Amino acid sequence: MKTTVIAAAALAFITSAANAEPVSLKFGYPAPVQTAAGQVVLAWNKDVVMASDGTLEIKMFPGATLANFNNVLDRIMNGVIEIGMGVFGEYTAQFPKTDAPSLPFECRNTTECSIALWRLYSNGVAADELAQVKPLALFNFPGASLQSTKSITRAEDLKGTKVVATGRTLAQATTLMGGAPVTLGPQDYYEALSRGTANVVIVSWPGAQTFKLQEIAKYHVDVPFGYFPSFIFMNKDAYGKLPQKARESIDRYAGEPFSRRLGEGGDKATEDVKERWKALPGHTVSTLAPQESERWKKILEPVTTDWVKRTPDGEKVLAAFRAELIKIRSGK
Repeated sequence: MKTTVIAAAALAFITSAANAEPVSLKFGYPAPVQTAAGQVVLAWNKDVVMASDGTLEIKMFPGATLANFNNVLDRIMNGVIEIGMGVFGEYTAQFPKTDAPSLPFECRNTTECSIALWRLYSNGVAADELAQVKPLALFNFPGASLQSTKSITRAEDLKGTKVVATGRTLAQATTLMGGAPVTLGPQDYYEALSRGTANVVIVSWPGAQTFKLQEIAKYHVDVPFGYFPSFIFMNKDAYGKLPQKARESIDRYAGEPFSRRLGEGGDKATEDVKERWKALPGHTVSTLAPQESERWKKILEPVTTDWVKRTPDGEKVLAAFRAELIKIRSGK
């Protein structure tokens, strides 16, 4: 009888576990999910849920439904949402080491930049800044381009030009180039170019397409002004309370693989926009001539020098970031 009771109890436990409701996680995604990054995140969610064996579900909340770019970190920390995506630019003061990808002429593409940023965390260089959250991905939105109503081929072409430059690093770069930085939100880019409030907008290629800047700007220049460091964090307590199978499924797909996927998605989106705009009548898509690129790099060196001075362990962080880029380019 004792054996029968134990067997029945075990069967009841197994049945109960099998019939348990999955843990539901709220994912705050302030941007549209129709973007390249949004599609990568949706695919990642599907992979994680399938690998969790029914222990987990992830509900996406795109736009400002539960969080926006200004409050997403607070919403994660306070448990309003369990997972959230944000841009470090809003929180640079809290996470200064993660701002290395924003420096000009460091990264060649979004993929390598995203992997290198993740490794700053995984190798411990920037881990102290992220101790209060569970990082799922550290990545970059595609690098800056010049979307302009005037031709720009030389450094002198930016002198006296009104340039929309969001963030400290881009504003500093604009000033060094002789331009006049203008601070505006993305929703105002189109109107600024249309009315002449600005002549140039520094923005990613996919971002320029999102805000339809090609309708006003006819000159598109690929310039390595820097990338836009971003994150996907999870509430640490919420992660710790998950069933083991759910934690395993998240860990399997998070980290460097997730960061790489987001970087690759950004690079593909960038190339798609460039190719599409090359075919537009009257439009010019260009890069700087090699000699001119070296001139711009020299002019912008103070941006990096200043960043190193004001960032805790700045020299160590930049050296580590550059070392990871070298490894990635060699296939490691």
